[in-house]
Amino acid sequence: MNISKHGSSSGIAPAQLYFNGFKDGMESDMSSAETLPVMQLLPDMPGSSTGSPKQQAVQAQSCDSGGVRGHSPDLLGRALHGRVGSFKQPAVPTTQTRKGQGYRRLWQMVSRVQRGERLSDTSAGREDVTVEDLVKTVQQLPASASAVEAIAAGLAYLDSRAAAALLKALAKAGLGQRAVEIFDYLRTLEPEHELYSLADIFTYTTMISQCNSHHQLRRALELVAEMRSRAVPLNVHTYSALLNVCLKANELDLSLDVYAQMLAEGCTPNLVTYNTLLDIYNKTGRWMDALNVLELLQHQNIKPEARTYNAIISTCNAAGRYAEAVRVHKVMCAAGVEPNSATFNAALTSYARSGQLDAGLGLFHAMAARGYERGANTYAAVLAACDLPGRWDLALELLQQMQSEGLRPSTACLTSAISACLHGGQPARAEQLFERMYTVCKPDAGTVNCLVCVYCRLGKHQQAVNMLEVMLRGGQHVDLTTYDAAIDACWATGVVPLQKYALQLYGRAHQQGLFQGLVSEQACAEGSLLDIQLPGGSPHVVLISLLHMLHELRYHFAAMGGAPCVGKVLLRLGLQGQDAKALSHVVTSQLCTLASPFVALPAPAFCNQPGMPAQVEELQFAADSLAVAEWLHGSAVAVALGVLSQSGPGIMPGMAGGMMGSRGVDGMMAAQEDAQRELKCRQAMMSVQAFERTCGINAQAIPQAALLQRAELVQALLRSAPCIGLAAEVAHDAVQLLDRALASPLAGNVSGRLLAAACLHITAHHDASSAPMLAALFQAGSPQQLLIAVAQVRQVLGGGCVTISAMRVLRLLLERLGVESDELSATRYVCGQALLLAGAAAQSAAFVGCPPSVVAVAVLCACRVAAGLLPAWPSALAALTGYDENSDVLQPYLKAAMQLLLEL
Repeated sequence: MNISKHGSSSGIAPAQLYFNGFKDGMESDMSSAETLPVMQLLPDMPGSSTGSPKQQAVQAQSCDSGGVRGHSPDLLGRALHGRVGSFKQPAVPTTQTRKGQGYRRLWQMVSRVQRGERLSDTSAGREDVTVEDLVKTVQQLPASASAVEAIAAGLAYLDSRAAAALLKALAKAGLGQRAVEIFDYLRTLEPEHELYSLADIFTYTTMISQCNSHHQLRRALELVAEMRSRAVPLNVHTYSALLNVCLKANELDLSLDVYAQMLAEGCTPNLVTYNTLLDIYNKTGRWMDALNVLELLQHQNIKPEARTYNAIISTCNAAGRYAEAVRVHKVMCAAGVEPNSATFNAALTSYARSGQLDAGLGLFHAMAARGYERGANTYAAVLAACDLPGRWDLALELLQQMQSEGLRPSTACLTSAISACLHGGQPARAEQLFERMYTVCKPDAGTVNCLVCVYCRLGKHQQAVNMLEVMLRGGQHVDLTTYDAAIDACWATGVVPLQKYALQLYGRAHQQGLFQGLVSEQACAEGSLLDIQLPGGSPHVVLISLLHMLHELRYHFAAMGGAPCVGKVLLRLGLQGQDAKALSHVVTSQLCTLASPFVALPAPAFCNQPGMPAQVEELQFAADSLAVAEWLHGSAVAVALGVLSQSGPGIMPGMAGGMMGSRGVDGMMAAQEDAQRELKCRQAMMSVQAFERTCGINAQAIPQAALLQRAELVQALLRSAPCIGLAAEVAHDAVQLLDRALASPLAGNVSGRLLAAACLHITAHHDASSAPMLAALFQAGSPQQLLIAVAQVRQVLGGGCVTISAMRVLRLLLERLGVESDELSATRYVCGQALLLAGAAAQSAAFVGCPPSVVAVAVLCACRVAAGLLPAWPSALAALTGYDENSDVLQPYLKAAMQLLLEL
């Protein structure tokens, strides 16, 4: 049979695997040898060099036979060069093989039994003992005494199988060094010695199997070399024992070399060999080779046992091949092999990770029905099955059942339950579960990764960032899901420092090989095609990947002199899961906003890729390469890529400037400052909302004539304020105060220009000395008339002339996003033309009587949409204002703001 070389597995077989797996009657022979009658060594005799006459005689005989405490010679190197110490290699042994000598001695006694006598009468004066008695004798020896001298006479009555049984029994009794001492004595004997034949395949194999640590691997290899030197054949049991030693020493490549040599020498593996080989495959992740073992066993007509199937299932699980593991379990059931506890646990993991929750629960209940104990690992496997489907209710029920059975939940149980709550849309329950359970079991990296996602889902950015930073600074593993959740949550806030941090995280993940797209050049009808596949992820991660790809493509085309060597550019994005619709919206709206030449293909493609669910929809866009090159160097793309310039050299190498430059972001500091900023802005927003409840404007009360003149008056206020050194907010405050005055009886008694000048005088908190300047600026009569108008406004409005304009609310919103500068370069990546649009909205009659917070929200949202800034309405502003893009009260004003923006 031609058996190819295999290669990998885990699980370490016990040290006595060889003898437990003896075939062809070897084990039965050895077990018989353990009760073999030998010359009695009194078990109660003292273990010294002197003792009873009988013991002295035995010791003398052993000394005459050359009994010394031998030491293991370093024979490996010499054996490889054909030199093996003082060992001789005669063609024909000079002494007769002593196989079965103990039974021959018993036969001699049996043959002397006379009529009317019993065997005990014939053996009168002779006390027979077993291998167990020899072990007890060695156990009673002091550490300084020689085991060889104590039992040398008894060794003369053993054959090699019984000697192997003695060595094995000593090792089981914790006397491994004594076994080594006895066997090393046997190894050093000359061929002419009557005990020389005891060092044969049985004893050598036994001692090889007892090399159960890494520093004993060399001894095992030396013993194999010595066997070859002494022409002792190596059989399947010897090779199996050596494979197990290599496995325990974690020398996996060496173990595969040993297996290959075994096959090369024509030695056919047995079930023990294959089980050990499967453990090696498990450790090296070679799941395909593990599956092939089943075919080899079938070809050799060897029936696999439960341990064999368990090893194959575990190997497939470790490699993430859960579907293959499930199939192996079904084969095992069809073969009628009785499963054990390890089978159930391994199969539970397979069904859980392959999404077959019902099948996993069936196995879980079958364990109890068959009387198998369900431990923490069993519950962990079932809880893992609750993860992806989001069965948080079942996960919490299993945790409660687990504790009622007296089991302490493991870290894996806690992590799976938290993740099930997260996927089931219950992040608050996940947080409560962690707070209740973290004292029961210590969280690991998986738990912390999951908890970061929970905090991100709850909008607790400071906790999420702090925990993530602890992981990064501590060198812990941060998985793809955690990076994705943290980047998406930080970017969704719209807060500039947190978006900088999100880009920094993206850069770090990108350097670790995550979020990598695929770019390839292919032939097509137009000549050639540049195929670009965006990496998947959450919506905002895909957005960053898209902008990153545009940046790379821009530099790629620039390096070719602006003349691409390809005919078309194809942009692809796989869509799956709950975010499929959001992903499609992000990419489509971004390309549309930037007026890209990309056109969506008429029909989405469906593909079945390995490792991906069936029918994964793929969004595809195509464009002419020359049009793409021209578009990439346009102003719209430049503004969009300016957002990514926040990231510094980590994401956008070669692009200088931006809001961040080359300095990194301290995530903890950014989160702490954002928490303080949020508290400050929330208090300010509460004041705005209180003002709106008490100082509303009734637009219906403003006379038609005043409405016709209002646009001119507002324009005069906005133009005049900078001329006298007033901020834009003061002019907008005056506009709001003017609307309140126009809605009062003053509109018919005081001229419009005089009212506008009076309102600006009040909001600027000027004294009487500024009246001449304002009266002249507005051509509103004499200074005395202006002061009288100021008094009238104060009187009619009840003295409560405090105003909060839409411009002030807009400034508050920008402050919440971390922008405190008026410079266009600092605001265009956050609010677009919102500051200009706010002035136009102040002049428009469509916004008269509208609460200032609604005006500010409509203006900012419209400008972010027009600029292609995503999200159009950041989560930080939604939490601050209570408005979102779909709020009914916001819709008419949002449309009006978009119309004004088009007119601008």
